[in-house]
Amino acid sequence: MTTDKTHHKGHDFAGHVNVSVGVRAGRVVGVDIDSPHPQGVAQVFAGRKPCEVVALLGMMFSVCGTAQTVAGLHAVEQARGLRIADAEAAARNILREVELLGHTALRVFRDWPRLLGLAPEDHVVDTVLSSQGSLQSKLFGGRNWKAPGGVGLSPDVGGVCVTLRDLSQTLQSGDLIERMLDRLDELGLNDFGALVEGAAPELGALSRHWDSAAVSQVRQRHGAGLRARLVARLEDLASIPVSLMEAAEHLTTCAPAAPVRKRHGEGVATVETARGPLMHRVAIKNEHVHDYEIAATMDAHFAQDSELTKGLIAADSGDVEALKRAVQLHMLAIDPCVQCELVVQDA
Repeated sequence: MTTDKTHHKGHDFAGHVNVSVGVRAGRVVGVDIDSPHPQGVAQVFAGRKPCEVVALLGMMFSVCGTAQTVAGLHAVEQARGLRIADAEAAARNILREVELLGHTALRVFRDWPRLLGLAPEDHVVDTVLSSQGSLQSKLFGGRNWKAPGGVGLSPDVGGVCVTLRDLSQTLQSGDLIERMLDRLDELGLNDFGALVEGAAPELGALSRHWDSAAVSQVRQRHGAGLRARLVARLEDLASIPVSLMEAAEHLTTCAPAAPVRKRHGEGVATVETARGPLMHRVAIKNEHVHDYEIAATMDAHFAQDSELTKGLIAADSGDVEALKRAVQLHMLAIDPCVQCELVVQDA
């Protein structure tokens, strides 16, 4: 039996999966996925003030903490009848998209190369991750932005744009991407874990860029497998910096939302993350949270009949180490955020 773990560790509310791959006669014959769903979110939040709940979100979720906070803010604001300025919404989205970019860069420039036997480009990952704190300071001037109704904005627009341009240039440097694609070809992994013909793509990068020219070309030649999923992540790396610069065009000085006296209401908000859409729903009664629900695409990605499972059945298991590498790449390609434990054993 062989065990491997990806390196994300976090709070239980972030979620994790255990994947057991059974092999027999040189082939994968079974895949068992244990995806413990985080319990107790509604109980933790019930009875609290909305501002307390929003403050907790980023601390309770070690994965996509900014996206969790932004979704929570939007849901609470909808329930309370608060409308923030477009500039403040743009600032929040910049932080959320840079977080998405960080998760993607971490996998593409660090984890994928290591699994493919290539040297990672840690400086790219470090630049993206460090930019999150820098942008937060330039956008909100050190103030706590996690407040329903917003905190107002007096952004350093020039500084934000310089940071975003530097970020874009860093992502375009080097030839690692081409070497990774060549390595997939050498290892015969282009079509590993491919969707069955006619199947819809899983939510996330593949569905976001399913019809792009680059992904379509790969799908036609190799199917929707590892190569197509990697190219979809590369499309994120190319498109998000453009989206960030567009958001920066909306930055301007603004005031917080006007206070309201709406004591009851419901709000639903969905934002995009590296793994796909994230939904928050809140019900507020007497200015306190009555019910709270969070739905992330991790549940769909790691369901027992998911594309993760279907893509692994009948895979060649003659070389266990090669199988481990391919399965880890497959998991990272589908969901770059989740903590995973992989076990390969005789069935």
